[in-house]
Amino acid sequence: MLRKSLIINPTDTVAMVLEDALKGDTIQTPQGQTVTLLSDVEFAHKVSILDQKKGNPVIKYGEEIGYLLEDTPAGSWIHTHNMDCDRGTK
Repeated sequence: MLRKSLIINPTDTVAMVLEDALKGDTIQTPQGQTVTLLSDVEFAHKVSILDQKKGNPVIKYGEEIGYLLEDTPAGSWIHTHNMDCDRGTK
C-alpha cells in the first residue's frame, strides 16, 4: 500500500511517514522513486530513502540532524537504534 510521506528539501536523505505504515508498504519520493519499507514505521518517524553507510549524515529539512550508527538500506526505519546525534554535547 502506498503511504503518505513528506520530504521537505531535495537534499534530504530521509522521508517522514504521515501515517502508520507496515513492512512492505511503499512511499514515493518527489522524484518519483518508490521505496519499500523494510519494517513497520509509526506516524511521523523517519525512513531512509536511499542506501546509506555507517557514519553518513542523516539529512532532514535540509539540515544534518545526526549520523548513522550502521549501514541502512533504502526503506529502513531511522530512529535512536541506528542513528545518533552529537548536538549539544560539545
